[in-house]
Amino acid sequence: MPIPTSLVASIISAVIETAVQGGSVDTTKYQSYVTNRSLPPEAKQGVMLPPKGDGYVSINGKSLVLSPAAQFRNQQNLIVLPMTIKNSSDVVYLVDSFGNVNRVWLLTPA
Repeated sequence: MPIPTSLVASIISAVIETAVQGGSVDTTKYQSYVTNRSLPPEAKQGVMLPPKGDGYVSINGKSLVLSPAAQFRNQQNLIVLPMTIKNSSDVVYLVDSFGNVNRVWLLTPA
């Protein structure tokens, strides 16, 4: 099935716009769409160092294995790639039945 030309043009336009902005997106205009997150009560809290990309993550000074389906969510509750996290962050995280880190939520200062 061929891809519509308008879709290709829209994708190319979005890529060019992001490149021109230097890869940073102003998220303040999206704050009105963000709701309070309800995090699972069994989640643990800690401070996470930026992931190195080796399948491990350091939380509270401990090196923990990442689950193959690990999911990271930023302060706006959007899924982000682990390699986009550049600073140490306060987080809430869940582990799966094998003890691997499965879900990570980056916390806001509030």
